[in-house]
Amino acid sequence: MKWNHLVILCSLILYSLVSTNKDASRFPAAEDQTQYGWKETFVDEFNGREASIARGTPSTCFDMPPQCLVNYWGQKECKPEYHAGLRNLNKCNWRVYDMYNWMDFDAKEGQGVNAFDPSQVEVKNGNLTLYATRSSFSGSQLDCKRKFYDPEISWENYTKKCPFISGGINSKTHENNGTKVGFAQEYGRFEVRAILPGGPGTWPAHWLLPDIEPDTNSAGKGCGWPFSGEIDIMEMWSDSDGKKYKGGLITGDCEQSIAGGEGGYGKSKTITTDFHKYIVEWTPNYVKFIFDEDVIQTVYKDQDVRSKYHQNDGTNYSADELDDRFKHPARIPNHPFYWILNTTIEHGLGKKEKYRPDPDNFKTTKHVIDYVKTYTRCTASDDPALCVKFKDHDTVYNYNTHKNETASVEINVFPSPQLKGRDMTTRITSNQYCKNVTFTLVNMAGQIVGVNKVSAEDHTRGYLYKGPLEKDETKEIVFMTNNLAAGMYLATAWFDGCGENGAGEGNHVFKMVVI
Repeated sequence: MKWNHLVILCSLILYSLVSTNKDASRFPAAEDQTQYGWKETFVDEFNGREASIARGTPSTCFDMPPQCLVNYWGQKECKPEYHAGLRNLNKCNWRVYDMYNWMDFDAKEGQGVNAFDPSQVEVKNGNLTLYATRSSFSGSQLDCKRKFYDPEISWENYTKKCPFISGGINSKTHENNGTKVGFAQEYGRFEVRAILPGGPGTWPAHWLLPDIEPDTNSAGKGCGWPFSGEIDIMEMWSDSDGKKYKGGLITGDCEQSIAGGEGGYGKSKTITTDFHKYIVEWTPNYVKFIFDEDVIQTVYKDQDVRSKYHQNDGTNYSADELDDRFKHPARIPNHPFYWILNTTIEHGLGKKEKYRPDPDNFKTTKHVIDYVKTYTRCTASDDPALCVKFKDHDTVYNYNTHKNETASVEINVFPSPQLKGRDMTTRITSNQYCKNVTFTLVNMAGQIVGVNKVSAEDHTRGYLYKGPLEKDETKEIVFMTNNLAAGMYLATAWFDGCGENGAGEGNHVFKMVVI
């Protein structure tokens, strides 16, 4: 590849980044705290009672009575008619919603459309299925979202005789007959593999909320939602037509009673027909949203976000009502969060008719979840055999000079952006054997920049890596940034002698690095 071509390409990429991400240079360090990989801390593969017990899960996790949430904060033992249907649910991990669905928001009192019901939760054939269906109530029997005094909880509650019922569970830590159960974790990698439901009114979600509400302001007032944070791994609305979903962080400032959100979209034509992975990587410096292996958005600590909730009047502003007066720096949550998996049926008001659920013609939907996994970061003292290194793709710029090339390279650069003086980790993987791979750092003038390597087979100052790569082999190089001027760089790879006949070459790959 000629250097003048590289300079032109660098300029185009630089223009693209500057024009689409004006705040990039102001983002804080997001130091690579994942270089040793991840180890599992929580797994539920929904294999059912017998299979799970055979793999070591205590039988009490299935035999203890299921706990049902009868309002947002209160639980009771689920009614006996639900026990058989929840036999295969691991009660050491989950409790079940049995209440009016508070996410049926904006519905006037007495005009709600959706309630959570334990009958819509099933563990069978290695999957958790959260159904949504038409309820048995109709006409004069309907009584959805009417406030009343509930003697079961000695508190106000909402009625749940709604047109639609759906399933939901959560892992918030709680007691079940004297045994402490549930799961919550601060920081980590949270992953769900699922097939999402589609159809009018459908709104599935995988998300995280604080296990406790630890924050108070200087006046001693508790913060609560939304100021203590929320992480939406996945939520999809019916008007997405089953082709895209959103992942995002709700972040707030308790002292100012101000909160807002930032996120991105994952897209696929098979979201409602095939299994996909919905993932969040959460560290003290960023929250990264991943769809399968593609990073769709990263929200960095102190990055400006636009606020929806403001101290002036507490109004929930819509996006088109926001301006710079309501921006605030993102705060990355720093307390344990628990899992929520649910399906909601919303009323669809304000949307086209085809997106509004019709009780008379509603078809049951299925939200099928294969597994839920949570990881924590490994350290140098962990057994590498227990640590997994994921190959999530950040944005990669491909410039192919040869047709029918037989090899490709993935480059992950962590972290990016990066503060000068922090070590940076790069990884390069070839999908087949290549005799000669040259991995370098190039400045925006097209010049190769020598770096001091901290962790690599070759500790000399110069190329990040130069040599052969076996099929699916990964090289990890940690280098210092002390000698680099602040600015933008490209991590670049050239390779040749690839494939069985050694004729494969090209597929030059570029990854932007911000120092």
